[in-house]
Amino acid sequence: MFDNVRRISGHLLVYGSADVAILAINFLLLPVYTRVLSPGEYGVLALVLVLEAVLKPLYRWGLDTSFLRLYYDCRDNEERKTLAGTMIIFLLGANGALTGLLLVVAPVFSLLLFDSGEHALTLSLLFLNGFIAGFIFLPMTRLRIQERSRPYAALTFARSLGMVIVRLLFVVGFRWSVTGIVLADVVVSTVLVAGLIPMIHSMTTWRFSRPVAREMLQFGLPRVPQGLLHQGMTMSDRFFLGLYLPLEQVGLYLIGTSIASLVKLYPVAFATAWMPFAFDSMKREDAPQLFGRLASYAFAALAFLTLALACLAEPVVALMTPLAFHGAARVVPLLALGMAIQSTSTFLSTSINVAKRTHAYPIATAIAAAVSVAGYLMLIPRWGLFGAAGAVVAGQVVLVATLGHFAQRYFAIKYEWLRLGKVTLSTGSLYAIMTALSPATAGAALAWTAVVLAAYPLTLWSLGFFRASELREIRVFLTTLRLGRLFNGTNSTDSA
Repeated sequence: MFDNVRRISGHLLVYGSADVAILAINFLLLPVYTRVLSPGEYGVLALVLVLEAVLKPLYRWGLDTSFLRLYYDCRDNEERKTLAGTMIIFLLGANGALTGLLLVVAPVFSLLLFDSGEHALTLSLLFLNGFIAGFIFLPMTRLRIQERSRPYAALTFARSLGMVIVRLLFVVGFRWSVTGIVLADVVVSTVLVAGLIPMIHSMTTWRFSRPVAREMLQFGLPRVPQGLLHQGMTMSDRFFLGLYLPLEQVGLYLIGTSIASLVKLYPVAFATAWMPFAFDSMKREDAPQLFGRLASYAFAALAFLTLALACLAEPVVALMTPLAFHGAARVVPLLALGMAIQSTSTFLSTSINVAKRTHAYPIATAIAAAVSVAGYLMLIPRWGLFGAAGAVVAGQVVLVATLGHFAQRYFAIKYEWLRLGKVTLSTGSLYAIMTALSPATAGAALAWTAVVLAAYPLTLWSLGFFRASELREIRVFLTTLRLGRLFNGTNSTDSA
């Protein structure tokens, strides 16, 4: 089992390294942006990001997961090229028509969102970027399938770093505000797609197959309403906040969301490495047990990251932003909890994707979205930012429960509920201790946070989370690493 952990974690570290590096850069730039953009402009950016999130599933048509799943059913390379070629031709036609329509109605969207037509250009650039970026997922997914994590991470890093540099130029240098942010994305997406053309050409054949198109849309199209509903559930909080609160408060909420989104760094990297492994291993007799065992360790890592972020929210926000933004720290723990709950759906998606029962996605998401929207309407007028964050948590709990019901019906994974309960108990107890006994000064609070986080693995061990056989495997692995370093060091000395 530990060999599989190493296989996934090795790719996870590479996939995550690019995101960590860029996240660190963006995090360090937060004091710059919060001094160039006002809270009101952050409110405009929040609504632009909501629209971008809604457009993303429309521009992908669910074909990103469709390509990943159907690739493993292809019998030879020619069938794989036909699959990719059919998708490219479909995207050119469908997304070209969609973009043309959206460009025509951009002034209308600007009036609806901002009560003004001054942001029509920003929205037009957003629509154009959606069309261009829609061709990136095919070559990137192929790298995941081939388990070429290093090129994947390099391209991810290059794209993100390019966005950081160009955004700095446009926003800080030229002072183009939110329009500069969106224009930077268009520039970088165009350069990346141009660089990926040789890879796209090598993996496709310009042939449109109706049977392939029918199968890929049958698998992928349910992800479109699911994506729209999901984005509506997780990002419409900003829209509803804008109905009841000034844009400055929406801007604070966006800062809190940005900090809480650090929780998703690990799940995104994990999902990138996990799905190809799951599809490659789905026909093993012990797949349900293997997936369940790996889920326990993945959940333990997610819980630790959530705990760390919740404990560090206040000093991080105070350190990185001006005083006007400090109120954002209060909602970070609740938002981080919601995002962590959402992230557990990665394993639930394994069952649904393996069984090709993607029709379950829009059903589960519609139920959860209804809960979230009802929560926004009821809770925001009374509790403001906390009401929005609470509605997010409620919606994600319903989503995971409903999706889990379908997932276990279609491909049952033997989850280790007792171990998952021990992780939940450990995390909740440590956070309660942290909040109850946290010192008043920032330095002492950071030191106390370090003590609490260091106690996390010890708490799991005391509750019996780790099994004796797994501890032996870990010790063997660590011994192998030490011997490897010693051997390499000896060789280096001899060579010298």
